[in-house]
Amino acid sequence: MPGLTMTEKEFWKSRIAARIGKRIEAIHARHPALFDRLKREARARALQSLGLAEAYAELEAIQAEEESLDRRRRSAKRAMLARLRGVPIEDVADGVHLGYDGDPPHEAAEAVKKRQAVHEAEALADDPIGREVARWELERENLLDTVWLATSPTQIKQLWTKVGALLGDEPTGLEREALAIEPADDR
Repeated sequence: MPGLTMTEKEFWKSRIAARIGKRIEAIHARHPALFDRLKREARARALQSLGLAEAYAELEAIQAEEESLDRRRRSAKRAMLARLRGVPIEDVADGVHLGYDGDPPHEAAEAVKKRQAVHEAEALADDPIGREVARWELERENLLDTVWLATSPTQIKQLWTKVGALLGDEPTGLEREALAIEPADDR
């Protein structure tokens, strides 16, 4: 009887290993608790014999705290969104994007940013220096309009003045000066 080739030997080795593997899986399936317990005990013994049990216990405690903090963080973020949307917290889906790590949800951050700007403007208006800064910021914001007004014909200046009056807007100091400049084509 001739010997087996290397390919044939590999084939039969893998087939026999597969049959043995199935038997081992069947034993594991009949006794899952036993193998889970043995695995936990072996891990505990390995940590103990290496002198790492205390450090690993500390890491596991930290991980549990982090998971608890993550749950609290998600809950706080959902409460923010519920408040902003005027809905019960249960109506804010768990799957909604709540922002990253410690950041508030984008929707809440934007709402805070807008509200902060309103309160900042109010605070500036209550302070003499703040009023001066606000006046200069308004001049800067309106600078393009001011330049166009300074170089526009009389009809545009009149229309601009009427629209401002209709809207109840007072022209800035520079706008008043620009409106008073004689148009080049009117001379």
